[in-house]
Amino acid sequence: MNSEIAKNRIGEVIRIDTVTSTQADFLATHVPVNNIHIRKKWDSKSDKVMSEEQVFNKYVLNSENNHQFIIVIGSSGAGKSHLIRWFAARLEQSVPENEVVLFVRRSDNSLKGTIKQLLELPEVANIPNKAVYDRLVRATSTIDNKKLKDMIYQNFIVEMKNDENDEILSNNEKKRLVQLLQYEQFQLKLMKEEGAIDRIYQKVAENETGDSRDVMALFEIADFEVDVNFCDDMITNGADKNAMKMANAILADDEMPERLADYMNTLVNKVIQTCAGLEPGDFEQVFVEIRKEIKRQGKNLTLLIEDVTAFTGVNVALLNVLTTEHTGMYESQELCRISSIVGTTEKYFNVNFMDNHKDRVTQFFYIPNDVFGENQDSLYEFVGRYLNAMSLRGDVLDEWAKNGALMKEYPIHKGEEKENWDTVTIGKGKELSLFPFTKRAITNLYMCILQPDYRTPRYLLRDIIERAMRNYLFKKDSFPEFTIERINDIPFESLYVSTYIHEHVDENSADRVERFIRVWGDASDLEYEEDGIMYLGGMPIGFFEDLGVPTFEGRKGGKKAIKPTIKPPVGIDAIPDNVSSVTPSTSTPTVDPAMADFLMGQRTLQIWIDGGDLNVGATTKDVVNITKARDEINKRFLISAINWQIEGVSLDNLNRVKSTKDFIGFERQKRAAKNALVILPADRETQGVLEAFLAYVTLGNGSWNFDNSSMMVYRVQIWVEKWKKTIVDTVNRFDNNQVDYQDCALSTEMYREILQGVFTGTKVEGIPATNLMAKNLKKPVQNSHCSEWNSLVSMVLNNDEKVKDVITQYYNIIQGNLKSSQVFIRATEFNADVRKMQKARLVIADDQLMLNDPIPQRREIREIYEKIYTRVPKVADAEKEKANSLLKQLSDYLNYEDIDDEDIEDLVDKIKDFYETASSSLVNIHGNMPVLDGIKKDAKTIAVAFGEVEKGIDSDDSLDVLLMFSKDPLSKLERLLVALQTVQKDVEYVARDIAKRKENIFVDNGGDLSARYEESRKRIEADSRLVADWKVK
Repeated sequence: MNSEIAKNRIGEVIRIDTVTSTQADFLATHVPVNNIHIRKKWDSKSDKVMSEEQVFNKYVLNSENNHQFIIVIGSSGAGKSHLIRWFAARLEQSVPENEVVLFVRRSDNSLKGTIKQLLELPEVANIPNKAVYDRLVRATSTIDNKKLKDMIYQNFIVEMKNDENDEILSNNEKKRLVQLLQYEQFQLKLMKEEGAIDRIYQKVAENETGDSRDVMALFEIADFEVDVNFCDDMITNGADKNAMKMANAILADDEMPERLADYMNTLVNKVIQTCAGLEPGDFEQVFVEIRKEIKRQGKNLTLLIEDVTAFTGVNVALLNVLTTEHTGMYESQELCRISSIVGTTEKYFNVNFMDNHKDRVTQFFYIPNDVFGENQDSLYEFVGRYLNAMSLRGDVLDEWAKNGALMKEYPIHKGEEKENWDTVTIGKGKELSLFPFTKRAITNLYMCILQPDYRTPRYLLRDIIERAMRNYLFKKDSFPEFTIERINDIPFESLYVSTYIHEHVDENSADRVERFIRVWGDASDLEYEEDGIMYLGGMPIGFFEDLGVPTFEGRKGGKKAIKPTIKPPVGIDAIPDNVSSVTPSTSTPTVDPAMADFLMGQRTLQIWIDGGDLNVGATTKDVVNITKARDEINKRFLISAINWQIEGVSLDNLNRVKSTKDFIGFERQKRAAKNALVILPADRETQGVLEAFLAYVTLGNGSWNFDNSSMMVYRVQIWVEKWKKTIVDTVNRFDNNQVDYQDCALSTEMYREILQGVFTGTKVEGIPATNLMAKNLKKPVQNSHCSEWNSLVSMVLNNDEKVKDVITQYYNIIQGNLKSSQVFIRATEFNADVRKMQKARLVIADDQLMLNDPIPQRREIREIYEKIYTRVPKVADAEKEKANSLLKQLSDYLNYEDIDDEDIEDLVDKIKDFYETASSSLVNIHGNMPVLDGIKKDAKTIAVAFGEVEKGIDSDDSLDVLLMFSKDPLSKLERLLVALQTVQKDVEYVARDIAKRKENIFVDNGGDLSARYEESRKRIEADSRLVADWKVK
């Protein structure tokens, strides 16, 4: 490594995108790809694996002069562009005279960048259709970023307004979608960074950052998902009526977001072309003209396209040209033969290629994710080439490339490091230094930092080589301090390495030394000499000096290994300083009762291994200490030795398990074997572990303070690592299923919030996860729910404390103790589980509920949920029955169908008129005006209650019924019914009063009514008309 050169060259050489690296750097860092999978059909079950050189000779050179449409396919970063660029470089050296090679690099991976490349090609500059050429030139003009995004957004709206296609959305749905797109908050959602419009914008505009992500310019389902809060805000903000209808439709119909995304994606190409200033057919015509010109010259065309997504917006036109052959029905067009090699991802191919294009692919070159496979030499060569290139001046490599980039002349830098650093041998016997890496470091970093789906050249370069080299070059005094994800996947050679290092190295440097030995070395603290070289941690001690890493006096390796003075990890007590390495005597000392107990237990274990039973739990002397050893493992050691939370076990779950079960039991155990989660086999390994803990309780009297304890501690640690996953799985699973009592608790709590009216939305997905942690318990209040509803509420409240405790403790991140009053939620897991149960509509499958959880404290929560869940349909039916009865009674007084707040206000006004007229007629009735005023004031909520009740009655889903009745709409209707019943009684009283008054009227002066009754007659007639007319029609 030449650090001074590398500091200047690292930014030039390490380019995540091959597009931006020079040809010399590209060739110098290229590692041959030897596992390209060749397929005739994408879904083919049989692959032929070839090297890049074989692929080049057979397909790229195309000696048989065939029409070819070849797809290079692989995940993001797998090396598609790199391979295609290598094809282009090789063609420069060996292209036939009658072959024109056009190489379209993905530049910044945008349409504008692609058009600029095309304009630089002489074949495009000379096309006869100058109008098309001029439009291509205009398409490269610069537009302000925000203006272009706004233009894209508005053009979608324009296209929608003029779109007559109703296959996906009806015309009304499109009108409502237009209004939703014009709602400001929804526009912000689509326009946000990495939102739908931003994704499309990235594929149109030039990207100054050179970001080469395989972004797909498409709308996704998530772009159109809204929640209850969003819809509520629309009401508050006074959004357009049609916009709200579309938002509600999205909320009500799970398939609507997908339909909307599918529809909007049909408009993407039109919008991109419009924003780029292109007309339909422009791109297709450009390539047709190119092919005609090349045909006129008597030549053929090889077209290399690094990434088809760079043609987003015109990709269909491009694919039409690439799949059009030069013979047969197209022969009259006078097109040259075309052999095209196009890079794409599997996702883009599946989504964006039409079936007729897929069917015309002649070959697939598939590059797997783990392109290095099992060949570690390729991995080392990849790293070595980059280290070498950045240690050489650019002009040195430029000269090499200019002279043909021959492997025998490949330049090698002179390093600053000392001898013994790992090297890798490449072509022509060239040897590259891997400094400042060791081979072990490269492998460890590759496996730890990169997840399986990301073990590609791009991520290796970005997340390992660049990350490590910037640390080395610019902060060497702290190297290695860069982030190493999942470093704990690299186990130390023994139990005490970390503690030993921290006791023998200055605390400021201990973590650095530990990381260096763990990743670069063999994860040990051993010091030894071999062939005259001193080694520490599996590395020559000179490695420490080269990198400035502090050294320390390690444990002596070989036959004279001594036990260091260290503290064991949590779960194992300290080992004393004066321990020797002598194996304990097998004879029974006559004066040492502890040794006598140990040997007695040892003999009992041997009898068990030889086929006998193990009577742990008994009080007889031969097994009492073995029982203590078993209890030490179950009750103390495993609790502290396993980092349960890191292993994915909630400490609430652990508490419930350990209070009723043993983690381990033993084969042929006579007592309480069913109480053990894991049965250990009667073999030498189990015997060794039991002997270790037998010694712990006898020889050490509850400590590891006895001779030869280090060997036993090491044996125990190895056993824990081997059995840890099995033990963890038995805590987290039963009957091959994940524990689900926490899901039962979440569903139970959501049922409570619905039943108590804490949540009053109409979609269970709208229940905020934060509600489940909040102190929102309501005391029972008078309501109009059916008795079954209130009975279920009582049942829920009786168990609410247990349910709440599960929710808070299961997701609690606890430090130290197994239970804590302080709550720090594992928010990601908690929110995911809440969403999971909401999506399942609070239902846990019957066949799952039938499984018997062996842990009583978990089973109790499941049984609480089951009691509630099984009663929900009966409660829903009873609530609907009461609602039907109430509506039937109300129908005697008014027509409630489509009733709104104005109807109710009119009704109240007429009732009040009735009472006023009765009062002025001296009829002895008095309406309850405060009640009537209250009904009028709440007219809107009463009208809504009618709708909720009707929807609840019409629903066949029990949960939907509960949601519709959660706000207790029946109480509002009962309030109105009571008022109407009171009015009805008053009407009947008035009718009787009128009849009596008529009887008291007499005729005078020849049949004429007495003038003194004229006024009464008029009042009575008025009352009669009012009574007859008060009912709402």
